[in-house]
Amino acid sequence: MISKAKMEQWDSEGKLHFPSSSEGRIRRKSYADELKGMPVQNLWADIPEINSQAKERLGYPTQKPEALLERIIKASTNEGDTVLDVYCGCGATVAVAQRLNRQWIGVDITYQSIALILKRLEDTYGAEVLKSVTLNGIPKDIESAVALANKADDRVRKEFEKWAVLTFSNNRAMINEKKGGDGGIDGRALMVDNDATGNQALSDVLFSVKSDKVMTPARIREFYGTIQREKAACGYFLCLYPPNDNIYREAKQYGKYENKLFGQEYPVLEIITAQDILNGERIRIRIPASQRIEVVKAAEKEDSQLGLF
Repeated sequence: MISKAKMEQWDSEGKLHFPSSSEGRIRRKSYADELKGMPVQNLWADIPEINSQAKERLGYPTQKPEALLERIIKASTNEGDTVLDVYCGCGATVAVAQRLNRQWIGVDITYQSIALILKRLEDTYGAEVLKSVTLNGIPKDIESAVALANKADDRVRKEFEKWAVLTFSNNRAMINEKKGGDGGIDGRALMVDNDATGNQALSDVLFSVKSDKVMTPARIREFYGTIQREKAACGYFLCLYPPNDNIYREAKQYGKYENKLFGQEYPVLEIITAQDILNGERIRIRIPASQRIEVVKAAEKEDSQLGLF
């Protein structure tokens, strides 16, 4: 039994719910701050995994839910603290630390992970956030680009290709993960254009990366054949060393591609050197900002080559 005085106290405190009909019962209201709850246990089963339909899914095999990282970061740090994630993968820790006003350092071996994190930050917080990011462990001059391209370890041999394609495309291209038999295609992007009926459609843009010291016109002809075979709009031949004038003439003879939607022309085959990329040269074709980098397999982890934020 509850005394009349107690009921009157609860009523004055707004803790009683009165029914709309005379047949109903008066009920006691309970507020969240009155409930002690249960401390979080060692086994966390209340955070669902990232399924195929999850909005935050990026396609990275070991991607963790942001809710999980938020709980860990909030429980172990304060605003302004620094969060370190070695093998940061697709950057869930980095993205959450940025949102929770923590400093952060992310480390991973593959430039594809770095590019994915940069794009994740840009898509979430805008391009301005990238101005506050410091990148270490990636080519800053032609000597370091040559060193990356000639790395002896076969497991990271494609890192120069990834760096060239993703940097030049502003992290909008998709990497061809094959180490051999790639058909001359090291990356692929999508460009919006009008088709023959005037409707908007997507056209392929191809990337081929070469680190040969001596380049021959045959390399350019092979890549042009690949562009034709794939029915792509155009392609970029990214090379480590600057080719001679004959190579540029070979590429120029294939003419221009006209984008009917935007009324712009682009070379069907354009040569871009590593030095061009280091100097800030970037793709001028309009690639949809919504195009995601789909990571189809886990990046290999080795201490011998680190990308450090």
